[in-house]
Amino acid sequence: MAIDGTKIIHAVMEGSKIRESKGIIPLFGVYLSLCATQYYNKLSFDFEEKMGKKRESEARTLLIGAAQECGYATFQGIRDSWEWKQVVAPMIENKEDQILGFAAVAVAFGWGDLEVEELIPGEKLIIRVSDSYEARGYLEQHGLAKSEKCYMLRGVAGAFMDLIYGGDYPEGLYVFSASETLCRAKGDAYCEFIARKSSHRSDA
Repeated sequence: MAIDGTKIIHAVMEGSKIRESKGIIPLFGVYLSLCATQYYNKLSFDFEEKMGKKRESEARTLLIGAAQECGYATFQGIRDSWEWKQVVAPMIENKEDQILGFAAVAVAFGWGDLEVEELIPGEKLIIRVSDSYEARGYLEQHGLAKSEKCYMLRGVAGAFMDLIYGGDYPEGLYVFSASETLCRAKGDAYCEFIARKSSHRSDA
């Protein structure tokens, strides 16, 4: 049975109606909350700006790393959840299908319209997103960018590969890393993320 992204999205949307008094959504084995994308974007881009031109690369590395660590822990929790076992697991026919399931959940979370364009087991993942909220937010706030701006999705792409091919959790974090080769914030038609084995891990 192929991964039915629409079914997964509907399950997440239905489950998100259940909220605690503080707005926390107990779903897929993790604690989720509603957060305005404009707020997240402001925090990220203001942080990058405050770090200054000389520390621009460091700021990006920190933002991407935080996203990858968050994505790694979050999707491990999702994969261990009752909802995953009930909704997604019956669709999975091979190891690689898990990434398609992860992408569908990310779409339901509102992270963008992720599409897996290519997956070479243990080697490379290509994800395209035509409506990244980070790229859209940067364009709305600052206009055209000179560099890629989708730090969260870039980290998440690496985390997806870490979870499937990086070894036992939690030792597999940062086995893979992703680059953003195209970004709508720069004027490209869509954002593209390519995750490969990281050169920063001696055991990778």
